[in-house]
Amino acid sequence: MNAEGSSPTRPPLLLLAYIPILGLLAVAWSRDREVRWNAVNGQVLFGATAAVGLAATLIGVMAPSLTCLYAVGMAILALLYVSIALLAVVTALRGGRLMIPGISNHVRRFIPAE
Repeated sequence: MNAEGSSPTRPPLLLLAYIPILGLLAVAWSRDREVRWNAVNGQVLFGATAAVGLAATLIGVMAPSLTCLYAVGMAILALLYVSIALLAVVTALRGGRLMIPGISNHVRRFIPAE
């Protein structure tokens, strides 16, 4: 489905879809299947990023000698998250879906089949 001929609320909802936690509003407000898919994809992406960040934090706490690597690792993780989220928003606004390996497959669990 392309973005032409869609509702005027679709682009703001697609932008909202990849903002952590606020993407849940896009799921609640929209009946558009593409918006809902992108919103769930954004939330699963954030959840995966948060899980990796939590694991890195626990490792940093348990192994104080790795503390200097922790800051670098978290900076790389944040940059990677922002890059993927921006790429996903641009792809969604163009009418497509960004399939993120290892993450987008889990979206099917939250979106019922057609």
